[in-house]
Amino acid sequence: MKRIALISVLAALALASTSCLKEKTPSEIYKTQASGVVLVLNQYYYTATLPDGSVIYFSGMDEDGNWKAIAFELDELTKSVGFGTAFFVDDNGTLLTNRHVVDPYIKKEDVEKCVKNLIASLQYVTEFEKASMAEEYQELQKRIDDNVSYEWNYLFERLDIKESPENDELRRRQRELSQKFDEAEEYLNELKRIDVNRLVIETHSEISIAYHDTYVSKPEDFKSCVVVRTSQEADVDLALIRLKDKTTPAKAFVFSPPKDDGNWFGPGLKERETLQLNDQLVLIGYNHGVQLAATKEGIKAQLTTGNVSQEPDGERVMYTIPILQGSSGSPVVNKYGELVAVNFASVDGSQSFNFGVPLRRVKYFLEKEN
Repeated sequence: MKRIALISVLAALALASTSCLKEKTPSEIYKTQASGVVLVLNQYYYTATLPDGSVIYFSGMDEDGNWKAIAFELDELTKSVGFGTAFFVDDNGTLLTNRHVVDPYIKKEDVEKCVKNLIASLQYVTEFEKASMAEEYQELQKRIDDNVSYEWNYLFERLDIKESPENDELRRRQRELSQKFDEAEEYLNELKRIDVNRLVIETHSEISIAYHDTYVSKPEDFKSCVVVRTSQEADVDLALIRLKDKTTPAKAFVFSPPKDDGNWFGPGLKERETLQLNDQLVLIGYNHGVQLAATKEGIKAQLTTGNVSQEPDGERVMYTIPILQGSSGSPVVNKYGELVAVNFASVDGSQSFNFGVPLRRVKYFLEKEN
């Protein structure tokens, strides 16, 4: 009986040992998980709707707070293009990324300033047109007067007035100018009535993704997605998107946070969830978008590593992982390959000190979906 009990204990220990969580090398993590990381393409533009219903289309603002491109018809506008990273979090085609990847932020005050400048420019042009029309009207009147002659009729003792047939056309042009002048005056009054504070500014995004190890050369090569939800907390830069067919590819890796899977050996769930100073981290993402991702064998995500470089405060994680624009929304995993953060920001002037949304906030955001 004792021998049987001993064998049972040894068997249990052996089973626990085989299920023990093991550390992985960065290359092992990349080989297993890169299939679940995708390149995000966002073709977007903005609209500013005036109180009277008029719509201004624009592609964004430059660093000086000016329009990048502006149009009054959508088909005349060149849309902006942005890249980011996302990764699968379930089998239903759902991916996690950053809010700013799918909903690029724009300052309302910058748009209001540009609209005010636009109104001022339109007022200036309209006033100039009014002055030009008034000047032309006077020139026409002078020509009309010059075409009129006066002759005394002795027979009937009256003054006969004669004028050139050209005056009919000149007066027709005067009537046309008068009508346009009144329309310009009314247009100026409409411009003055515009309340810029009542502008409605909206972002319009067309989201699509491309898989690791596939070929893309044009927007049509990307798979269309819809935005499911974005975080309403200003300091939580997260968003969920989903493939329109709601199906995660069979070979795609699905990321998940640390779980309590009953391991008897190794670090526990709480220890794996809580990042410590100098913990090793791995990021898989698309730095610089398609430009760096493109290879002869298709697009490929890049792997970068670093360490926790600041004592985590629960609001954000700072690490030394080098990144470039395009890696926003990348998964950050621990040495066991478990999701512990989502990359969202870089420190200005540095590629080596960057930030991630911590696991606590990621889990809360994902749980709200369920």
